Amino acid sequence: MIREFVKKRFWLRCAYYVADNARTRLRGATGDIETDSGTAHVGRSIDSSLAYIEEVFGDYKRYAGVDRFSGDVAEIGPGDNCGVGLMCLADGSTSVDLVDRFYSKRDAAQHAAIYRALFARYPDRFARFDGCDLNDETTFPGLKRYYGERAAAETFFDAPDRYSFIVSRAVLEHVYDPPLAIDRMARALKRGGLLLHKVDFRDHGMFSDRMHELKFFEVPDVVYPRMTRDTGRPNRVLIDTYRRVLTQHLPDHQLLVTHLAGVGDVVPHLPYDRIDPGLRQKAIDYVRSVRSKFAKSLRALSDEDLSISGIFLVARKR
Repeated sequence: MIREFVKKRFWLRCAYYVADNARTRLRGATGDIETDSGTAHVGRSIDSSLAYIEEVFGDYKRYAGVDRFSGDVAEIGPGDNCGVGLMCLADGSTSVDLVDRFYSKRDAAQHAAIYRALFARYPDRFARFDGCDLNDETTFPGLKRYYGERAAAETFFDAPDRYSFIVSRAVLEHVYDPPLAIDRMARALKRGGLLLHKVDFRDHGMFSDRMHELKFFEVPDVVYPRMTRDTGRPNRVLIDTYRRVLTQHLPDHQLLVTHLAGVGDVVPHLPYDRIDPGLRQKAIDYVRSVRSKFAKSLRALSDEDLSISGIFLVARKR
Protein backbone atom coordinates (compact mmCIF):
# COMPACT_ATOMS: atom_id res chain seq x y z
CA MET A 1 0.00 0.00 0.00
CA ILE A 2 2.84 2.41 0.83
CA ARG A 3 4.53 1.59 -2.48
CA GLU A 4 1.34 2.38 -4.40
CA PHE A 5 0.96 5.63 -2.45
CA VAL A 6 4.49 6.68 -3.46
CA LYS A 7 4.02 5.67 -7.09
CA LYS A 8 1.03 7.96 -7.50
CA ARG A 9 2.81 11.06 -6.16
CA PHE A 10 5.34 12.87 -8.29
CA TRP A 11 7.54 14.39 -5.58
CA LEU A 12 7.59 11.22 -3.48
CA ARG A 13 8.85 9.36 -6.52
CA CYS A 14 11.52 11.98 -7.02
CA ALA A 15 12.61 11.58 -3.40
CA TYR A 16 12.73 7.81 -3.78
CA TYR A 17 14.94 8.07 -6.88
CA VAL A 18 17.28 10.53 -5.14
CA ALA A 19 17.68 8.11 -2.23
CA ASP A 20 18.14 5.13 -4.54
CA ASN A 21 20.76 6.98 -6.55
CA ALA A 22 22.68 7.78 -3.35
CA ARG A 23 22.57 4.11 -2.31
CA THR A 24 23.85 3.04 -5.70
CA ARG A 25 26.69 5.58 -5.51
CA LEU A 26 27.76 4.17 -2.14
CA ARG A 27 27.62 0.61 -3.50
CA GLY A 28 29.71 1.63 -6.48
CA ALA A 29 32.32 3.14 -4.18
CA THR A 30 32.81 -0.34 -2.71
CA GLY A 31 33.20 -1.91 -6.17
CA ASP A 32 29.67 -3.36 -6.32
CA ILE A 33 28.52 -2.77 -9.93
CA GLU A 34 25.94 -5.56 -10.19
CA THR A 35 22.55 -4.50 -11.53
CA ASP A 36 19.20 -5.83 -12.72
CA SER A 37 19.44 -3.46 -15.69
CA GLY A 38 20.50 -4.91 -19.03
CA THR A 39 18.91 -8.27 -18.31
CA ALA A 40 17.17 -8.43 -21.67
CA HIS A 41 16.88 -12.21 -21.67
CA VAL A 42 15.35 -12.81 -18.25
CA GLY A 43 12.06 -14.66 -18.66
CA ARG A 44 12.54 -15.23 -22.37
CA SER A 45 12.30 -18.59 -24.09
CA ILE A 46 15.25 -19.76 -26.18
CA ASP A 47 13.37 -18.92 -29.38
CA SER A 48 12.51 -15.45 -28.07
CA SER A 49 16.14 -14.80 -27.13
CA LEU A 50 17.34 -15.85 -30.58
CA ALA A 51 14.72 -13.62 -32.21
CA TYR A 52 15.89 -10.67 -30.10
CA ILE A 53 19.56 -11.23 -30.99
CA GLU A 54 18.72 -11.51 -34.69
CA GLU A 55 16.51 -8.40 -34.55
CA VAL A 56 19.21 -6.26 -32.94
CA PHE A 57 21.94 -7.50 -35.27
CA GLY A 58 19.64 -7.19 -38.29
CA ASP A 59 18.77 -3.60 -37.42
CA TYR A 60 22.44 -2.64 -37.31
CA LYS A 61 23.01 -4.00 -40.81
CA ARG A 62 19.71 -2.74 -42.20
CA TYR A 63 20.02 0.88 -41.12
CA ALA A 64 23.76 1.03 -41.74
CA GLY A 65 23.24 -0.35 -45.25
CA VAL A 66 26.11 -2.84 -44.91
CA ASP A 67 26.25 -6.43 -46.13
CA ARG A 68 28.76 -7.66 -43.56
CA PHE A 69 30.47 -6.69 -40.35
CA SER A 70 34.26 -6.64 -40.49
CA GLY A 71 37.30 -5.38 -38.62
CA ASP A 72 37.22 -4.61 -34.91
CA VAL A 73 33.87 -3.94 -33.25
CA ALA A 74 32.89 -2.44 -29.89
CA GLU A 75 29.44 -3.00 -28.44
CA ILE A 76 28.48 -0.66 -25.60
CA GLY A 77 26.19 -2.03 -22.92
CA PRO A 78 25.56 -5.57 -24.18
CA GLY A 79 24.11 -6.51 -20.79
CA ASP A 80 23.61 -10.12 -19.81
CA ASN A 81 24.22 -11.77 -23.19
CA CYS A 82 26.94 -11.59 -25.86
CA GLY A 83 24.82 -12.99 -28.70
CA VAL A 84 25.00 -9.83 -30.83
CA GLY A 85 28.77 -9.75 -30.46
CA LEU A 86 28.93 -13.37 -31.50
CA MET A 87 26.85 -12.58 -34.59
CA CYS A 88 29.35 -9.84 -35.49
CA LEU A 89 32.20 -12.34 -35.23
CA ALA A 90 30.31 -14.92 -37.27
CA ASP A 91 29.64 -12.25 -39.91
CA GLY A 92 33.35 -11.55 -40.43
CA SER A 93 34.54 -9.24 -37.65
CA THR A 94 38.08 -9.76 -36.36
CA SER A 95 37.30 -8.99 -32.71
CA VAL A 96 34.47 -7.70 -30.52
CA ASP A 97 34.98 -5.70 -27.32
CA LEU A 98 31.96 -5.70 -25.00
CA VAL A 99 32.05 -2.64 -22.73
CA ASP A 100 29.69 -2.23 -19.80
CA ARG A 101 29.75 0.22 -16.90
CA PHE A 102 27.62 -2.23 -14.87
CA TYR A 103 27.55 -6.01 -14.49
CA SER A 104 24.09 -7.31 -15.42
CA LYS A 105 22.92 -10.24 -13.33
CA ARG A 106 22.59 -13.47 -15.31
CA ASP A 107 21.96 -17.19 -15.18
CA ALA A 108 24.99 -18.81 -16.83
CA ALA A 109 23.06 -21.97 -17.66
CA GLN A 110 20.33 -20.01 -19.45
CA HIS A 111 22.86 -18.15 -21.58
CA ALA A 112 24.80 -21.31 -22.34
CA ALA A 113 21.55 -22.74 -23.72
CA ILE A 114 21.04 -19.61 -25.83
CA TYR A 115 24.56 -19.85 -27.26
CA ARG A 116 24.11 -23.57 -27.95
CA ALA A 117 20.92 -22.84 -29.90
CA LEU A 118 22.55 -19.93 -31.75
CA PHE A 119 25.49 -22.08 -32.83
CA ALA A 120 23.12 -24.84 -33.93
CA ARG A 121 21.10 -22.39 -36.02
CA TYR A 122 24.23 -21.19 -37.89
CA PRO A 123 26.61 -24.18 -37.74
CA ASP A 124 28.87 -23.05 -40.59
CA ARG A 125 29.29 -19.51 -39.24
CA PHE A 126 30.11 -20.68 -35.73
CA ALA A 127 32.46 -23.56 -36.52
CA ARG A 128 35.32 -21.60 -34.93
CA PHE A 129 33.56 -21.90 -31.56
CA ASP A 130 33.56 -25.72 -31.49
CA GLY A 131 35.01 -26.84 -28.17
CA CYS A 132 34.31 -23.57 -26.32
CA ASP A 133 32.92 -23.75 -22.81
CA LEU A 134 29.45 -22.24 -23.29
CA ASN A 135 29.31 -21.37 -19.58
CA ASP A 136 32.46 -19.27 -19.90
CA GLU A 137 32.48 -16.37 -22.39
CA THR A 138 36.23 -15.94 -21.93
CA THR A 139 36.72 -19.08 -24.05
CA PHE A 140 35.01 -17.48 -27.08
CA PRO A 141 37.75 -16.50 -29.56
CA GLY A 142 37.74 -12.85 -30.56
CA LEU A 143 35.41 -11.76 -27.75
CA LYS A 144 36.44 -9.76 -24.70
CA ARG A 145 34.42 -8.20 -21.85
CA TYR A 146 35.22 -5.00 -19.93
CA TYR A 147 33.37 -3.77 -16.82
CA GLY A 148 33.26 -0.82 -14.44
CA GLU A 149 34.21 2.83 -14.81
CA ARG A 150 37.03 2.01 -17.24
CA ALA A 151 34.33 0.56 -19.50
CA ALA A 152 32.11 3.67 -19.42
CA ALA A 153 31.55 5.03 -22.93
CA GLU A 154 33.23 8.30 -21.96
CA THR A 155 36.48 6.66 -20.83
CA PHE A 156 36.92 3.38 -22.71
CA PHE A 157 37.66 4.76 -26.17
CA ASP A 158 41.13 6.18 -25.61
CA ALA A 159 42.92 4.77 -28.69
CA PRO A 160 42.42 6.52 -32.07
CA ASP A 161 41.57 4.76 -35.34
CA ARG A 162 40.77 1.44 -33.63
CA TYR A 163 37.27 0.29 -34.57
CA SER A 164 35.34 -0.31 -37.77
CA PHE A 165 32.00 -0.34 -35.92
CA ILE A 166 30.85 0.95 -32.52
CA VAL A 167 27.28 -0.06 -31.73
CA SER A 168 24.69 0.02 -28.96
CA ARG A 169 20.97 -0.45 -28.37
CA ALA A 170 19.13 1.59 -25.72
CA VAL A 171 22.39 2.46 -23.94
CA LEU A 172 23.48 6.03 -24.71
CA GLU A 173 20.48 7.40 -22.82
CA HIS A 174 22.09 5.94 -19.69
CA VAL A 175 25.67 7.24 -19.98
CA TYR A 176 27.02 10.15 -17.92
CA ASP A 177 27.93 12.44 -20.81
CA PRO A 178 26.74 11.52 -24.33
CA PRO A 179 28.57 14.40 -26.09
CA LEU A 180 31.88 13.33 -24.55
CA ALA A 181 31.14 9.68 -25.38
CA ILE A 182 30.48 10.55 -29.03
CA ASP A 183 33.66 12.63 -29.17
CA ARG A 184 35.69 9.68 -27.86
CA MET A 185 33.96 7.20 -30.14
CA ALA A 186 34.50 9.41 -33.19
CA ARG A 187 38.24 9.48 -32.50
CA ALA A 188 38.28 5.72 -31.94
CA LEU A 189 36.69 4.99 -35.33
CA LYS A 190 38.84 4.07 -38.30
CA ARG A 191 38.34 6.08 -41.46
CA GLY A 192 35.16 4.75 -43.04
CA GLY A 193 34.03 3.33 -39.70
CA LEU A 194 30.44 3.55 -38.44
CA LEU A 195 28.66 4.51 -35.25
CA LEU A 196 25.32 2.68 -34.97
CA HIS A 197 23.28 3.56 -31.89
CA LYS A 198 19.61 3.16 -31.08
CA VAL A 199 18.82 5.71 -28.35
CA ASP A 200 15.59 5.66 -26.33
CA PHE A 201 14.69 9.12 -24.93
CA ARG A 202 11.75 7.85 -22.85
CA ASP A 203 11.76 7.57 -19.05
CA HIS A 204 12.00 3.76 -18.87
CA GLY A 205 9.09 3.62 -16.44
CA MET A 206 10.30 6.22 -13.95
CA PHE A 207 6.93 8.00 -14.01
CA SER A 208 5.12 6.85 -17.15
CA ASP A 209 3.59 3.75 -15.56
CA ARG A 210 1.24 6.03 -13.58
CA MET A 211 1.61 9.47 -15.21
CA HIS A 212 1.98 10.85 -18.72
CA GLU A 213 4.99 9.72 -20.73
CA LEU A 214 6.84 13.05 -20.58
CA LYS A 215 6.29 13.62 -16.85
CA PHE A 216 10.01 13.13 -16.17
CA PHE A 217 10.66 16.34 -18.16
CA GLU A 218 9.06 18.20 -15.23
CA VAL A 219 11.80 17.27 -12.74
CA PRO A 220 13.89 20.41 -12.09
CA ASP A 221 17.35 20.45 -13.65
CA VAL A 222 19.10 20.62 -10.28
CA VAL A 223 17.23 17.55 -9.01
CA TYR A 224 17.27 15.27 -12.04
CA PRO A 225 20.99 14.28 -11.99
CA ARG A 226 20.68 13.41 -8.30
CA MET A 227 17.99 10.92 -9.28
CA THR A 228 19.76 9.31 -12.19
CA ARG A 229 23.52 9.76 -12.55
CA ASP A 230 24.77 6.79 -10.53
CA THR A 231 21.93 4.37 -11.27
CA GLY A 232 22.07 4.65 -15.06
CA ARG A 233 18.51 5.95 -15.29
CA PRO A 234 17.82 8.05 -18.43
CA ASN A 235 20.04 11.12 -18.74
CA ARG A 236 17.42 13.31 -20.50
CA VAL A 237 19.81 14.22 -23.33
CA LEU A 238 17.64 14.65 -26.43
CA ILE A 239 17.95 14.84 -30.21
CA ASP A 240 19.09 18.48 -30.29
CA THR A 241 22.30 17.52 -28.48
CA TYR A 242 22.98 14.54 -30.73
CA ARG A 243 22.39 16.67 -33.82
CA ARG A 244 24.83 19.33 -32.61
CA VAL A 245 27.57 16.95 -31.50
CA LEU A 246 27.40 14.77 -34.60
CA THR A 247 27.51 17.82 -36.86
CA GLN A 248 30.73 18.82 -35.10
CA HIS A 249 32.47 15.43 -34.97
CA LEU A 250 30.88 13.23 -37.66
CA PRO A 251 29.07 15.43 -40.18
CA ASP A 252 28.28 12.42 -42.39
CA HIS A 253 25.37 11.18 -40.29
CA GLN A 254 21.68 10.43 -40.31
CA LEU A 255 19.19 10.55 -37.43
CA LEU A 256 16.22 8.24 -37.91
CA VAL A 257 13.18 8.57 -35.65
CA THR A 258 12.21 5.38 -33.78
CA HIS A 259 9.42 6.72 -31.55
CA LEU A 260 7.14 9.76 -31.32
CA ALA A 261 5.63 10.95 -28.03
CA GLY A 262 1.89 10.44 -27.93
CA VAL A 263 2.05 8.33 -31.09
CA GLY A 264 4.28 5.29 -30.63
CA ASP A 265 6.96 3.41 -32.54
CA VAL A 266 8.04 4.47 -36.02
CA VAL A 267 8.75 1.27 -37.98
CA PRO A 268 10.67 1.26 -40.18
CA HIS A 269 12.70 4.05 -38.61
CA LEU A 270 12.59 7.18 -40.76
CA PRO A 271 14.04 10.69 -41.01
CA TYR A 272 11.65 13.10 -39.30
CA ASP A 273 10.56 14.78 -42.54
CA ARG A 274 9.54 11.43 -44.05
CA ILE A 275 7.12 10.53 -41.26
CA ASP A 276 3.43 10.94 -42.05
CA PRO A 277 2.55 14.62 -41.41
CA GLY A 278 -0.57 13.62 -39.49
CA LEU A 279 1.47 11.57 -37.04
CA ARG A 280 4.01 14.37 -36.65
CA GLN A 281 1.24 16.83 -35.85
CA LYS A 282 -0.36 14.44 -33.37
CA ALA A 283 2.97 14.19 -31.51
CA ILE A 284 3.45 17.98 -31.56
CA ASP A 285 -0.06 18.53 -30.21
CA TYR A 286 0.68 16.07 -27.40
CA VAL A 287 3.86 17.92 -26.45
CA ARG A 288 2.03 21.26 -26.45
CA SER A 289 -0.58 19.85 -24.09
CA VAL A 290 1.98 18.96 -21.39
CA ARG A 291 5.07 21.16 -21.86
CA SER A 292 4.08 24.11 -19.62
CA LYS A 293 5.71 22.51 -16.55
CA PHE A 294 8.89 21.22 -18.23
CA ALA A 295 12.27 21.89 -16.64
CA LYS A 296 14.01 25.12 -17.60
CA SER A 297 16.67 23.42 -19.76
CA LEU A 298 13.97 21.87 -21.95
CA ARG A 299 11.72 24.90 -22.47
CA ALA A 300 13.82 26.33 -25.33
CA LEU A 301 13.54 23.14 -27.38
CA SER A 302 11.09 23.06 -30.25
CA ASP A 303 7.88 21.07 -30.07
CA GLU A 304 9.26 18.91 -32.86
CA ASP A 305 12.44 18.00 -30.99
CA LEU A 306 10.55 17.32 -27.75
CA SER A 307 8.17 15.02 -29.63
CA ILE A 308 11.00 12.74 -30.79
CA SER A 309 11.28 10.05 -28.12
CA GLY A 310 13.87 7.86 -29.79
CA ILE A 311 16.40 7.80 -32.62
CA PHE A 312 18.63 5.42 -34.53
CA LEU A 313 21.82 7.26 -35.42
CA VAL A 314 24.11 6.24 -38.25
CA ALA A 315 27.37 8.18 -38.53
CA ARG A 316 30.39 7.50 -40.74
CA LYS A 317 33.90 8.80 -40.25
CA ARG A 318 35.31 10.27 -43.44
